[in-house]
Amino acid sequence: PGPTGLQALRKEKSRNAARSRRGKENFEFYELAKMLPLPGAITSQLDKASIVRLTISYLKMRDFASHGEPPWGLRAEGSPPPGPTGKGKTGRRDPLSCIVNLFSLCLSLFSSQSLDGFVFALNQEGKFLYISETVSIYLGLSQVELTGSSVFDYIHPGDHPEVAEQLGLKPPFDAVGSPLRSQKPPGLSGASSSSSCSSSLNEASEPGKATSLHDALERSFFVRMKSTLTKRGLHVKTSGYKVIHVTGRLRPRLPSFSHAHSVLSRVLGLVALAHTLPPSTLSEVRIECHMFVFRVNMDLQIVYCESRWVLGRRLGLE
Repeated sequence: PGPTGLQALRKEKSRNAARSRRGKENFEFYELAKMLPLPGAITSQLDKASIVRLTISYLKMRDFASHGEPPWGLRAEGSPPPGPTGKGKTGRRDPLSCIVNLFSLCLSLFSSQSLDGFVFALNQEGKFLYISETVSIYLGLSQVELTGSSVFDYIHPGDHPEVAEQLGLKPPFDAVGSPLRSQKPPGLSGASSSSSCSSSLNEASEPGKATSLHDALERSFFVRMKSTLTKRGLHVKTSGYKVIHVTGRLRPRLPSFSHAHSVLSRVLGLVALAHTLPPSTLSEVRIECHMFVFRVNMDLQIVYCESRWVLGRRLGLE
């Protein structure tokens, strides 16, 4: 073949090689997505960037679970690690792994339904390591979208200093005493975040400044988080946000033998439960059949009582 034919042949070989590389790459991403603890209907729709983000979050969550105090793990020591089918090294199904799998399935199913809110875990930089899928019920946001993302991207800019303070990351203050607003949210720097976190917790752990270690780790605060369920235009300043009550606890790293005294020297993150508060403009309240309305004055004297209370007394329903 002539020069033109050789050039066309080289282009064809290059296209085939690129097609083969893309196929192998897509296969590896497909296999990686199947290993994520998510339903197959979700993992099959993920793009490559989401697969990498969720995989990194999952690995960080495992470190968060195993190196925190107390460590999280249900598998008994000495038992062989179960395989994909729940079988140990002997090829038989491990009874303990079956019990653990069944317990985990029931616990995750019923606990998420019983909680009037959603559970999440943040690392020290403020990124979601885990968030329950019930967040879609209360905020309209996706679990896959939030996992691995920064919490500062989903809260009101005015609440950034509050969240940074609760995580132990003290934002910089100016001479007047008000927090400085920067383009980068507080809590996203590495070394400064760790040092400020340890300093704030060490101050809380000094004698006379904190009642106990347990109280120093407890957290309870209110933030405004983005929501796709709120009606826009009702409040100009808080349009698209919901008020969330966050209650949780900071998770410290397990102390080593040589540094057993510095258990608060580094905090891994925050584990919390979030409840959504009702809107301030509540137009009506649902009254059940066994409830009635009454009004009192400042001296707690009843000035009005609904007629259904009198009817209930006559029918013997009180």
